[in-house]
Amino acid sequence: MILRSLYFTALLFFSTISSGLAVEVGDAVRGKIVAKVRCMVCHHLEAPSRSIGPSLLGIYGQAPSITGVPFMTWNDAALDIWLANPRAVKPNTRMALPPIAPRDRADIIAYFKSVSEL
Repeated sequence: MILRSLYFTALLFFSTISSGLAVEVGDAVRGKIVAKVRCMVCHHLEAPSRSIGPSLLGIYGQAPSITGVPFMTWNDAALDIWLANPRAVKPNTRMALPPIAPRDRADIIAYFKSVSEL
């Protein structure tokens, strides 16, 4: 457990450092379309819903609401790591996700960021 926490802390640290060197700039308009196809099957952006997963409204910049996730806030690096492979971050998560390409992840994150800024 401690080794896993250290691994993800190091992964987050190095991804944050490297993100300053070669960040793929996301397109929020395209991200809205990608999120609708990839995320909104189980999640939603409105409060009242019968979705499987929680609301993603305002997720960017917020602390994770699920336990066992080694992130302080959902920022670019944390969301990228989570969207790349949620089960690597939290093995017992119910979130099953086919691989998302780096460009699609960047666009989804840009969309979530734009929605959080409203």
